[in-house]
Amino acid sequence: MTLKSTNHRPGNDQTVTAGVTYTRISKAPAGANGTSGSWQINKVNVSENGVTTTYKSNSDDLTMSTPAGEGYTAKLDGKDYPYKGAFSYDTVSLKRINDRTIEETDKLNGRVMQVSKMTVSSDDKTITVVSTSVPTNRTSTYVDTKQ
Repeated sequence: MTLKSTNHRPGNDQTVTAGVTYTRISKAPAGANGTSGSWQINKVNVSENGVTTTYKSNSDDLTMSTPAGEGYTAKLDGKDYPYKGAFSYDTVSLKRINDRTIEETDKLNGRVMQVSKMTVSSDDKTITVVSTSVPTNRTSTYVDTKQ
């Protein structure tokens, strides 16, 4: 199965395109639509403006921005701050866990949608992000590489 998408961020003219290919790992139930069943992701291709994130920080806050217009500036105090340009979130709160890890909580209309822990490697070249979607309880892990 191949899924192609074009996303338009709120308040931004840029689009983010993506293509994902899947392999079926279990059959669809009898009489179900052909997309039913279990699938495993093989490959993800996302436009450059959809995979680039810039972080700027000082001791008190963190600013995140993407070329597609998503972003926030928030203090590391656990309070809610505006999250701009996203479909799924309208506020963010940040907490410092230790010198290398920040916990980010993303909300929509006051409801927690996602909790992520971002940990910077000891050589400062990567950030490992472990994100859990609260509505689905699905956890994803990815590694950002410093450019």
